[in-house]
Amino acid sequence: MTAGTMALVGGLYLAFSLLYAWVAARQAGSLQKGAFCLVFCLALPGAGPLLVWFCDCRARSAFPEDYHEFYRGEVFHPDDLRRLQKPDVAAECDRVSMEEALQLSDRAYRRRAVMRLLDVEDPLVYLPVLRRALANEDGETSHYASVAIMELRRKVQQRLDEAEACWRQDPRDSEACAVWEDLLYRALQTDLFDADVRRRQRGRYMALSDRMLRADRPSEPCLHHRIQLELQQGAGQRVQQLCARYLVLYPHSEQAVQDQLAACVHAKNGAGLQNFLHGLRDRPVLLTARTLAWVRAFRKEDFS
Repeated sequence: MTAGTMALVGGLYLAFSLLYAWVAARQAGSLQKGAFCLVFCLALPGAGPLLVWFCDCRARSAFPEDYHEFYRGEVFHPDDLRRLQKPDVAAECDRVSMEEALQLSDRAYRRRAVMRLLDVEDPLVYLPVLRRALANEDGETSHYASVAIMELRRKVQQRLDEAEACWRQDPRDSEACAVWEDLLYRALQTDLFDADVRRRQRGRYMALSDRMLRADRPSEPCLHHRIQLELQQGAGQRVQQLCARYLVLYPHSEQAVQDQLAACVHAKNGAGLQNFLHGLRDRPVLLTARTLAWVRAFRKEDFS
C-alpha cells in the first residue's frame, strides 16, 4: 500500500471518527460522550468504534448516557459524605445562643461572640443582643458591643446609600425599588439610628412606598410593610384600605389574612373580625398552624 493510499485511508478514518463522535454527542446531549468516542476511535483504530458500541449497549439503561463510570468508578454517589470537605468540628460544636454567651464566665468568649456578629449574613437580627451586651458587666465586652453597633450602623447606611443610588439610576426598575424599600423598612424597625435620622428615613420610605402603591399591583412585601407602619402610627382607616386591597390582589396570601386579623384587633373591631373569620372558609388560602391558632382564639364557633 502506497503512502498516498495510507494517507487517504487515514484521512477518511479521521473524518469518520469526527462524524461518529459528533453524532454520539448530539444523540446523548453530552459533549463528554463525544469526546470519549473521539478518543477511543483515534486511540484504537478499527476497534474503537466497536468498543464504543459495546459500552453503549451496557449504558443504555443509565442516565445520563455518558461514560462517567470510567473516571468516577461504579460505586460513585454524589451524596457520599466521605467525599465532602472534612468539617470543622470545633467550630460546629462550639455553638451557644448569644443570650447564653453573654452570661458565660469566659470573658474572652463573650468578646469573640460579639465581634462575630458582624460577619453573619443579617446582622440586624442581632441588634437587640448587641444592645444588651452594652450593659454587660465586662467593660471590654461592652466596648466591643459599642464598636460592633457603630460598624453595623456604618454598613447599613452604606447599603442604604448604594440601594438608593441604584434605584435613582433607573426609577422604573422594580427590583431596585423593592431592594431599597426593604432596607428602609428594616432600618425603621430598629433603633440603630438616632431619632433625627429615622425621621428622615421615614419620610423617604413613605414617599417611596406611596410611589410603589400607585402601581396597579404592588408587591406583597410593600403592602405588608406599609400596613405594619400604619399600624404603628395608629392610622386605622388607612390600614383597613390597605388590607382590603391586599386581600383582593393576593387572595392566596396567608400574610394578607394575618394583617387583616392584626388590623381588626388593633382597631378593636370585634364585629369586623367575626365577619372576616366567617368568610375565611370561602377564601382560596392555605393557613398554617400559626394563623389557625389565632383564628381559633378569636372565632366564636369551631373552625374547620
